Amino acid sequence: MSEVVVRWLDGSGVVRSGGEENLQPENAAWAWIDVKDPDVETLSTLTELFEMHPLIADDILHNKRRAKLDIYLNGSFLVWLIPTHRQGENISTHELDVFMSDTTLITFHNGPDTAVSAVARDARQALSRGPEWLLHGLLDLLVDSSLPLVDGMGEELSVLEDSMLVELKENDVKRLHEIRRQLVRMHRLIAPERDVIRGLGRERGAKDEEIYRYFQDIGDHMSTLLDSIETYQDVGASVMDVYLSVQNNRMNLVMKQLTIVATLFMPLTFISGMYGMNVTRGMWPPVDAWWSFPLVVGVMAAIAIGMSVYFKKKKWM
Repeated sequence: MSEVVVRWLDGSGVVRSGGEENLQPENAAWAWIDVKDPDVETLSTLTELFEMHPLIADDILHNKRRAKLDIYLNGSFLVWLIPTHRQGENISTHELDVFMSDTTLITFHNGPDTAVSAVARDARQALSRGPEWLLHGLLDLLVDSSLPLVDGMGEELSVLEDSMLVELKENDVKRLHEIRRQLVRMHRLIAPERDVIRGLGRERGAKDEEIYRYFQDIGDHMSTLLDSIETYQDVGASVMDVYLSVQNNRMNLVMKQLTIVATLFMPLTFISGMYGMNVTRGMWPPVDAWWSFPLVVGVMAAIAIGMSVYFKKKKWM
């Protein structure tokens, strides 16, 4: 069941609000209609009353995967995707649809929307300037809400990089892959939205031309946001390179240690193999002498110690 809230300024500048019975309030220059959980019946009523194109209702009922801006004869239709995420999950979105004409701005969303609620708390300021300014207020809040999301990912990357240099953890590698996926998802969301803002900035149908300078300012914020995302993507790739480099260094260290051990045992294996033969004539020390075994073991120990000292001088171990 749709929930419809209509807000407008009366002749004395007081904010009024009502339901579906006030879709076209009297003595109001324009009205803001907020529709929560739009259904077919409500969309049919609004489409007929405000002469919206049938494709708009179809777009509202079916969630989109990217932002877009459609310009019609009697107004503009905007699809905006709002990124959200929880720890350990990929970026998810919820959608805000907006239809704007000279006398009406209609917002559609499923469930509560923080930007709509924030603007509604100061409805008089939003309603006093016109629908373009109200749309600017909504989009400005939504863009600003994405900034800490991206900055948080950047801070996590810095922490992961420092952690990987100290101690490799399986969870760190998993989190690194999650952040990289989230950054890719954010880039796919933000890039079309920047094009939408630029499209709004090129429009010349509004009564107040000054608003387009503010839309361009939002576009600058989004360009900065995209630059940050691309920078953090490079940082993520660098952190992965650091991880692989540390892994390779540790593997090389293990191989070096194993090689030293094998090298130390090579002459010892030769000696033990030599004296393990079944030939006894001519062998020295004599097999039957009581001191032969201690002598062979002592020689083997001396060889191992000598090679270890040599390796240390060469800084091979």
